[in-house]
Amino acid sequence: MKLKHITQWRAALMLASAAASLTAPAETFTSISLPSLDTDIRSFNDGAAYSPLFPATSQTLGGVPFNFQADVIGNTAFIGGVGANSVTIPVNVFGVSSVYTLINTAFGSLGADVGSVTFHGSLGDTFTIQLIEGQNVRDHYFGSFVNTTSDPSTQQAVFGINSAGHSHLDMQTFTLPIGFANETLVNMVFTDNLLGSDGLPFIAGATVLSSSSVPENSSSALLLTMALIGLFFIPRAKSICS
Repeated sequence: MKLKHITQWRAALMLASAAASLTAPAETFTSISLPSLDTDIRSFNDGAAYSPLFPATSQTLGGVPFNFQADVIGNTAFIGGVGANSVTIPVNVFGVSSVYTLINTAFGSLGADVGSVTFHGSLGDTFTIQLIEGQNVRDHYFGSFVNTTSDPSTQQAVFGINSAGHSHLDMQTFTLPIGFANETLVNMVFTDNLLGSDGLPFIAGATVLSSSSVPENSSSALLLTMALIGLFFIPRAKSICS
């Protein structure tokens, strides 16, 4: 192969790579605000450990950004049972692939179905995850209740200390069905089944990961593709005509 052709092929490969990067999906984290707070986790066992998160901060835990909140009377999470056993959390983000939550419980019995999280899409899709003690949720305090989880999608102690006598927050990763990639995630509903000492789940934070193409770059990608075609065919045309 002539040096000229090698140079053209190198240029073509560079253009192809640039075109691919322009049309590749962009993943974005969006931290979600909780619309209702009814308990202060700082008042729980070893709750003082949570003080650095409040009254309102943005923290990255387990590689995921979360916004923490405190209302005017100092509540920092939703636990249910105080006024309502569920809260609808608005999301309104298109193309969500994964949802990250900070959910633990007060008390807990191994295997108890203590609550759920249900996701609602704009095209009618719904997806529900049950919160099971010892599988994807556990007591926030490492003591005499459930202290372990078996589901690998739950990352233990992304905040706090994971040992006896200490409190912590765990992070769940919920992967949504593929249908949600083509619609808006309207909301998520967190429900507490009000089982008392068998486990009272609370949510302290939520973040979604969305993926979408970058349409404003489509014209640039088209131009690069046309240039690539030109680089490939022009030398061949010359050789045919000679």
